[in-house]
Amino acid sequence: MKKALLVLSLAFICITVKAQESKVTTFHRMLILNKENKLLVVKIKNKDIWVTPGLYQNSKQTINQGIDSIASTYGIKVFDIKLRGMYGLKTRSKNHYSTRNIFVMKTDAIDVLLPEIIEEVLWLDINEAVKRISFSHISDFINDVFMFPNAIRYGTMERGDNHGNYESKILERFYSSKKD
Repeated sequence: MKKALLVLSLAFICITVKAQESKVTTFHRMLILNKENKLLVVKIKNKDIWVTPGLYQNSKQTINQGIDSIASTYGIKVFDIKLRGMYGLKTRSKNHYSTRNIFVMKTDAIDVLLPEIIEEVLWLDINEAVKRISFSHISDFINDVFMFPNAIRYGTMERGDNHGNYESKILERFYSSKKD
């Protein structure tokens, strides 16, 4: 009986510790520019949320395979893919940290398909796109990479939900690894 209680106690402790560990993920945000240098923004179906396409990294695909897979769901091909930012993103309400890789890429496509989870797509000037984006941390990342077009940018932000309003703040000022 003592051994059973010891095993159960250890199992409970392990589960509790595991639940308190932070979750770390990597998300690849895709900034897709057309021939007119307009940015693709997408509206999530049945929500008033505008973002750019992207994907969480998994163990089944390489980064390029994931990017190609997402692009194909929009019926487009992308090229000239460049990593332009590697940002940290902490979520205030959860013990969650995510690396956000920002890739800028081009497409020759004019028409775009609507994947199942997307309600609407628009090609907008970068400034218009930034205003349309629903999350300030995404807008901050977009502004930063286009402000420094020849650098890979870094920094850390924190985001949180304040009664339905998404807020973010810079925790680590954005910077480049080389002189801008």
